Amino acid sequence: MSHAFTYQAPYGTFHFSEGLLTVELAEDLIVDLPLMQRVSAQRLELLGDREVAELIVIPRAHLLLDRAALTWMAQASSLSGAHHRAIVVPAHLLVWRDRLYQMISRLRPNVRVFRNRRVAKAWLQDRAGTFTPRTAERTEASLEMGVEVSG
Repeated sequence: MSHAFTYQAPYGTFHFSEGLLTVELAEDLIVDLPLMQRVSAQRLELLGDREVAELIVIPRAHLLLDRAALTWMAQASSLSGAHHRAIVVPAHLLVWRDRLYQMISRLRPNVRVFRNRRVAKAWLQDRAGTFTPRTAERTEASLEMGVEVSG
């Protein structure tokens, strides 16, 4: 049986269905470390210990995208409860692509940055099949790898 829900928070919308959590951040936000930590805490509050694939969509009308927030999103501590994470950044941030790759390349292979939501979702689905969690054993093995940035 598939469990699905939508939750509206002041800073964005959380939609969970078939093992995929999509977080669409609200517009006109400063996307900084405290905001992303709130998003992660909200995910844990909503889903408990359920392990999910996570798609984070940063809106075009954000006020600032903080480098510390992006780096933190790729760290193991921020991935508690998420076996894979795709981050969709607005097209006007493509200038950051090379910097993003250099910044997070040594972290996790199960975190990638995209400019296209469909491509990001397909990447998540390729890794998780029907968005069912990977085993803890496979998750631990992936801790040793780095992060890729794609478009």
